[in-house]
Amino acid sequence: MRLAQIILAAGLVGLAAPATAQVRSGNPNAANDSFSRQSESRGVQQDITTQNNTTRMDIQRSQTAPQAPPPGGGVAVPRR
Repeated sequence: MRLAQIILAAGLVGLAAPATAQVRSGNPNAANDSFSRQSESRGVQQDITTQNNTTRMDIQRSQTAPQAPPPGGGVAVPRR
């Protein structure tokens, strides 16, 4: 799923050319269409960044979290 999002984001980045380059006299909505694609691209990129940051944070937490004791107690207490 992540790979698909990265590929989608890469494809959308290519579509997000400057609006002035896409304005044609025959299509008065070309600038709005370009801005829309740029917005979608930024949204996908932000989602990917958020997911990467969340994953990185989870990994860091799991590395710094105290390890659980082994099953069965793990500590032998001498009897008196």
